[in-house]
Amino acid sequence: MTKILLILTGGTIGSEKKKNIVNVSKRNNLLKSLLSNKISKKIDFKITQPINIQSENALPKDWNKIIKSIEENWKDNFSGIIITHGTDTLSYTASALSQYFFNFYKPVVFVSSDKPLNDKKSNGKSNFISAVEFIRRFELPGTYVPYKNPENNFVSFFIGSRVKQIGGYKNNLDNSYGDEFCIYKNKKFFFKKKNNPSIKLIKKRGKKRKLNTKFRFTDKLVLINPYPGLNYNFFNLNRLKPKAILHTLYHSGTSSLRFINFIKKNKRKKINFYVAPVSEKKKNIYLSFKILKDLKVKSLKGITVETAFAKISLAYGSFKNKKDINAFLNKNNFFEKNSF
Repeated sequence: MTKILLILTGGTIGSEKKKNIVNVSKRNNLLKSLLSNKISKKIDFKITQPINIQSENALPKDWNKIIKSIEENWKDNFSGIIITHGTDTLSYTASALSQYFFNFYKPVVFVSSDKPLNDKKSNGKSNFISAVEFIRRFELPGTYVPYKNPENNFVSFFIGSRVKQIGGYKNNLDNSYGDEFCIYKNKKFFFKKKNNPSIKLIKKRGKKRKLNTKFRFTDKLVLINPYPGLNYNFFNLNRLKPKAILHTLYHSGTSSLRFINFIKKNKRKKINFYVAPVSEKKKNIYLSFKILKDLKVKSLKGITVETAFAKISLAYGSFKNKKDINAFLNKNNFFEKNSF
């Protein structure tokens, strides 16, 4: 019988609606609903719940709680791990654990729901069933996110290191390269080769049989998203100094001169600045990006903002040596870069 470690964390998939308000539930409606289908009855689940929150309240320390729970409950005879999670910060946690499990030999699958499970239109059950079947049939190393987008009659599987935040209007989950890793339709899986690593390559990457127990995430970071008129004087780094600052760029790879002045102003504080997303192009770059390069601001190229944040958090939480930090950040850990 297939054995799966099931980690519950709350989110909409673990919520119920009362008087038109959705909030996490303390009851076991989640388990009753998810484990009642025929497929789940053929699985031996080990269930644990390290946290029970809405995902908008999640912190990097909660990622550490999930990891600790896995460490405490993991045994080699598990075929894989399913983590139930809210949709709001799903892309951040999936990106984070894709970095933690980058070389692990078992599948880690995130399951979420767009609506509470007692809503007939909820995609939670479909997402859960497809996750169970994915682990049962393939036991493929890596971190994955199955999600049935509202307009589709199938469940899309995304590589965890590539997912982007779900949109606020269409409620679609997407990834950085446009193509799903595979889809689950009519009880069958269909894998897509374009812009995706091969199964052979994934199995080659995931060989480590022990957990990365020395890895942990830190929350001593700042993520800044630019907008017209952003006043950097509101960021008082004299009072509390982060280990690093990640600043996003506009789609052309540009930033304002105000950000550049902010870097120069805080140069003596020895704070490491990073920018993302950044394309791999070397020609026709804008002046502001050239200045950032001259200031030795580190570019995390070819990856999502979520994965950039996760990599920095894990690197600074796990390593003290700058050489080790940079080596981890520059490595294409689990196919977050489209380089094949």
